[in-house]
Amino acid sequence: MGIAGMTLTVVILVLAGVARRLHRYPGGWRFALSGRHDTDRDALDRARRAVRKLRRRARRELAGARARVARADRAHRRRVGDAERHLARLRRPGKGAFVAALGKVCLHEHVMVISGPKKKVLPLDGLQVRFEHSTIGNHIYLRRPDGVHLQSYPPGEHGEDTVRGFGVRIENAVATESTYLIGLATSVKKAEDALKAAHADTGPAQEARRHLGTVIARHRRDPALAEALAGLEAARDRWQEVTGRRPPR
Repeated sequence: MGIAGMTLTVVILVLAGVARRLHRYPGGWRFALSGRHDTDRDALDRARRAVRKLRRRARRELAGARARVARADRAHRRRVGDAERHLARLRRPGKGAFVAALGKVCLHEHVMVISGPKKKVLPLDGLQVRFEHSTIGNHIYLRRPDGVHLQSYPPGEHGEDTVRGFGVRIENAVATESTYLIGLATSVKKAEDALKAAHADTGPAQEARRHLGTVIARHRRDPALAEALAGLEAARDRWQEVTGRRPPR
């Protein structure tokens, strides 16, 4: 920026300052700028500052009370959300964690997944497992009430011990699933009760709202602010008497 540009900027800033001063202290140049009216301007400024100070304090307190309400609401929503997700996981556990795999068969906590042109998903609940060894390979029969799936492993692909061991892992997983399902009804009931309790636990949020209402009511009838506003109006009246113009608040 050249000298001319800097000079123009300074001029603009000065003019803006003068315009603001004329707006705050209306009535003409001498009332806005003359030292003869310093006392009048100071009185008006003191009254304005007193009101601003009280309003800033009120805004801070109101902001704190509203933030307290927001925090309480977030905490309540978070607790309800956690309880809802926990209950949903119990009701719809999905496949569960991966346990083991052999060939096209993948064992998870709650299901068997058998890949192929038509993928099969067999729940472990009620699954019966039988191992069979023959001259053409090793076989695992997976029987459910709705049918039987045969998974065969040629001798050169997996040895007898490997296939038999995998069958044992499936049987153990079925036993674990059976135990899990026995206790599931109790777990679901506890989770449902926890969700109801989370919904009902509105005490902190209600208390935060009561506090906010108290703060709002107190500031609406704040005698200090009422006195400061009355003092500001009196200062504006005096300025208008002197200048013939009423200043802004």
